[in-house]
Amino acid sequence: MIAPILNLMAGWSTIAKWEFFRSKQKFDKKTLMLLVIFISLLIAAAFVVAQTNLNMNNDIYHVAVTDPYLIPIIETDQRFNCITVNRSTAQNLNINNIDLVIIDQKVYSSDTEKSASASEALEKTLKKYRETVLLSHNDINNTHPVWLTIHYLERQEEFHLMENEQDKTGTEQSIPEKPQTTNINQNDIETYTQEAAELLNKEPSNILPVNKEQVQQISKNNLLQKQTVSTPSNFAPPIPFTAVMYSFLFLFPIYFVSQFYSNSIMDERANRKCELVLVAPLRSVDIVVGKTLPYILACMMILSIVTVYSKGLPTSMEVIKSSLLILAILFPIVLLFFAVSFFCAILSRSFKELTFGMVFISVVVSGYLFFPAMFANVHAISLISPMTLIVNLIEGDTIKAGEYLFSTFTFYLVAISVFGFGTFIFREEDLFTQKPITEKMLDCIEMYLLHPYGSVFILSIILIPYVYMAQLMLIVMLFNLPMPYSILIMIFLSAMVEELVKSIGIFTLIKRKMVSTTLRNAALFAILAGAGFFIGEKLLIIITLAPIGASVFGLVMSMGTLLLIPLIIHITCAMIVSCGMYYTSTRWYLPFLGLATLLHGLYNIYLLRGIIFD
Repeated sequence: MIAPILNLMAGWSTIAKWEFFRSKQKFDKKTLMLLVIFISLLIAAAFVVAQTNLNMNNDIYHVAVTDPYLIPIIETDQRFNCITVNRSTAQNLNINNIDLVIIDQKVYSSDTEKSASASEALEKTLKKYRETVLLSHNDINNTHPVWLTIHYLERQEEFHLMENEQDKTGTEQSIPEKPQTTNINQNDIETYTQEAAELLNKEPSNILPVNKEQVQQISKNNLLQKQTVSTPSNFAPPIPFTAVMYSFLFLFPIYFVSQFYSNSIMDERANRKCELVLVAPLRSVDIVVGKTLPYILACMMILSIVTVYSKGLPTSMEVIKSSLLILAILFPIVLLFFAVSFFCAILSRSFKELTFGMVFISVVVSGYLFFPAMFANVHAISLISPMTLIVNLIEGDTIKAGEYLFSTFTFYLVAISVFGFGTFIFREEDLFTQKPITEKMLDCIEMYLLHPYGSVFILSIILIPYVYMAQLMLIVMLFNLPMPYSILIMIFLSAMVEELVKSIGIFTLIKRKMVSTTLRNAALFAILAGAGFFIGEKLLIIITLAPIGASVFGLVMSMGTLLLIPLIIHITCAMIVSCGMYYTSTRWYLPFLGLATLLHGLYNIYLLRGIIFD
């Protein structure tokens, strides 16, 4: 029992060692030496700039003042270049040539954008100077008599646009005439007031500063950290969309390492180095796992460093647990990026196609991760993105198992299936030929259907996560469109994606002549594809759709819990495409797909008629 396991491990571990040392050989001594010299020069240049106070914005604002004593104060900010003029000259000065004119205690500006920016910069400079003067006395109790202790209240998230759901007995309940709104009402105001009163009655959780060093430390907090104590003049609300910054911080290493990974595979294809591996007594799975594992480990190590930077050193069990949860959330994202990189590297016929494919996929996945996370702590729709969970953890909140499952489950399923389809065509016929991308994608499906466990029924279930992720992406794209247009567009686009997934296996069987084209087979495949999609869809909805299941978008994705009618619709729409290709040919696939999409969309509109047309 142990010997076969050791043999399997020996296969992919050998490939992993070879891939690691092969990547290491790309950086010879000369390259490493130049890299060290370049980094050293960069550090030295940064040090010189810091010591000399060199700034690209030096002297961008020109200020004319009548009081020479103001010049040292204003020029504490290097952006200002001051000149002294007398009162008559200042009054007759052409304001268009000078950004600001200060006559005694009055500041005059022009209508230009630069002058407005100079006014704002001057206000901040004077504010900073006053703070410096006050701190110079080192008497915090008298110079800063008022301090604010800041508490952050949780926003009441309501995303329940549907009051009633359809029951499971096969009968359809009434849909409310108008959807509920999420405007803050008097009850919400009373709730916030009560929470604020409870917080004020508690003892302050933050120790106020007692010297100027502590005051300066508070003002130097990390940009992404929230204020806990502040003076009235220095109070600043948290910056919006911090999730975007966190997303960039964590996703950039994934982009970087995945580029090396895809280039490595493409380089072996272009130089035909992979032939030696293919003729070795190894399975394709062992080769793919061995080539992928070193890059995933390297990426997770980099992300661990970024996590320590964001959360701090793991000095307590709470920090350790939170950091491990962040890595657990990032792991499916890493898997998806590497799966897509692997698949793009196999489908592409040149490095130019690989670059285009990687950029396109990166933009799509980034949009899926970035846009929902921008609504973190604002709307339940933000839970679509795993980055929302990371933001919550960094800010000290907790996440539930259901939220983790909802955000990451499709990442796991899509990544594993993409790796699986890519492994099917990790062979000489697809790696070293100039087949079109569509033909290689059909090869993936054909190889799967030829597998002993492959069938149209199982294929529909396997492809459901792609539909699910596509529909979640549609929610992100259509979320800000006015109702009911967003619902109508999503209904038809979702129906199109579903019909495409159900029929792609049938299309492959008929086009590649894998079975005899008869009416019986066409009807049988339609029934299997529709039933498989229906079963898999309901299972996935039960597992993951709870956070937004009560919303109208969740209803579009699940269309209630009726059993008989949706099953008939799925089979009927698949039958239209399958039998249509039987009576004509696969060249008419797209028109029949459009007809099935139209029927499916009209059915969904009928179910949501109470929301769309009222």
